[in-house]
Amino acid sequence: MPPVKRTISEKLTKYLKLFPIVVIVGPRQSGKTTFAKMELPEWRYFDMEKPSDYGRVSADIEFFLEQYGEHCIIDEAQILSELFPALRSYVDRKRDKKGRIVLLGSVNPLLVKNISETLAGRVGFIEIHPFSYSEANALRKMKLEKFWLNGGYPEPLLWNENDRFVWMEQYVKTFVERDVFALLKTSFSPQQQIQLLTMIAHNHARLWNASQTASAFGVSYHTVNRYVELLETYFLIDRLVPYYQNVGKRLVKSYKIYFRDTGLLHYLLNISSIEALRTSPYRGFSFEGFLIEQLKRKHIRESSGASFYFYRTSQGDEIDFLVHDKKGLHAYEIKTSTTIDAGDLKGLKRSLEQLGLKKGTVVYFGMEDYQLDRQIEVKAINNLL
Repeated sequence: MPPVKRTISEKLTKYLKLFPIVVIVGPRQSGKTTFAKMELPEWRYFDMEKPSDYGRVSADIEFFLEQYGEHCIIDEAQILSELFPALRSYVDRKRDKKGRIVLLGSVNPLLVKNISETLAGRVGFIEIHPFSYSEANALRKMKLEKFWLNGGYPEPLLWNENDRFVWMEQYVKTFVERDVFALLKTSFSPQQQIQLLTMIAHNHARLWNASQTASAFGVSYHTVNRYVELLETYFLIDRLVPYYQNVGKRLVKSYKIYFRDTGLLHYLLNISSIEALRTSPYRGFSFEGFLIEQLKRKHIRESSGASFYFYRTSQGDEIDFLVHDKKGLHAYEIKTSTTIDAGDLKGLKRSLEQLGLKKGTVVYFGMEDYQLDRQIEVKAINNLL
């Protein structure tokens, strides 16, 4: 696969000028190593999962840093916990010197714990995720529906359906048998974990009800919530929390959960083709989560400090996605249809009035952008992304 310029490359350049250490975290197989090597081709690279590199670094960490610490990439850094105190001592000797070391890691909790305890104030964090649509499209022109089906993991992106499903099967197996075991120490068998993962996938883009899922699975809701937290920790899902101000309405207070990559979601839901996706009862939920993830990345690039919500009243008025940034509050309604019926937007309009918003955006699967009325702007998803 030819290298693809990632949208976070500018952020890496900026952070290397601000911090002595930059940490790049993200899910397994999201392209961390490829990205770091492509952006920093002259830097030395060491992988802590490679026995020879591990032995070289761990034998005498202080000596290693003296020899190779300038312009050095260390992959899966969390494996060697003794590295972090040595890094603090090393960078503090020349505290004003920036852009010295890049750490890569997919096991977020272990990595962040070690860094927060020993390297606070010395590091900048960057999250990398599977390809966005714009990144994938730069690799090879593809229809948005195809990307929505496949997801953005770089390696299987251009594979055929059967091979991609095999890749996803092994990806889930690795997560269940390696990552979950390392952190959760669960008594669930791998098969039980995959069943639970599949049950969570069936709740994608819906209000999360841990008790209902726990009851169906025969465990406590605490156990199910712990598993959801772990999925979020490993960047596989995200939570969307409700937005509420004093709007004089009873508001829904449960959060929603989304799988961040729809290729993984569709594997768990056994949706393996465009036709299956078009006829699936999960189509609307899948599309909502897909677009929210793409919009999040877009807004994060354009405005640091953006926060994200949904809005729903107990009467059923709702807004699928709210973005709060320096410019204020932005409302998005998400439709899988190719036409927009003004009659379907009454709940959106009431919600906009309740929040004091003069405008809202409806994103749909059509081809044209247009202004429906003074309040509603309609955007074609291809033009938006």
